[in-house]
Order: sequence, then structure tokens, then C-alpha cells
Amino acid sequence: MHAIEFETIPHQHIIRLPDNIPDGVSLRVLLLSQAPLSTPSNRNLKTLLASVVEGMTDANIARNLRKMSHCR
Repeated sequence: MHAIEFETIPHQHIIRLPDNIPDGVSLRVLLLSQAPLSTPSNRNLKTLLASVVEGMTDANIARNLRKMSHCR
């Protein structure tokens, strides 16, 4: 696994990635913030999880599930 570090400010919950990161690359994101971050409530967790897979193809989901099964 390779790593880069950059600083950015989100706008409308969107973080712009550097141009040298190609489309379709799997990323692991670690968010560090100087301001306290609120945690999602259990009520909103289902909506949050559903929004994560929105727009993903069946192939994307299957590939991620295979990767997760190798981590166990």
C-alpha cells in the first residue's frame, strides 16, 4: 500500500483529491481534524450506509465484499 498526505478543506461534504490520483483506485481514508467531530447517531447510520453504496455497480460491491472477506 502506498500513501500520500495532503491537506484540504471540504466544501458541501466533498473533499477534492489531488489530480495525480487516478479514477477507480481504491482508497482508505483517515480523517484527522482539529475541530471535534460528531459521531452519527444510530438512527442516521442506516441512511449513511445506504448512501455509501448508492451509485456503486454490483461488480463494485462484489469486489469490495471479496476484499473484506480476505481481511477476516
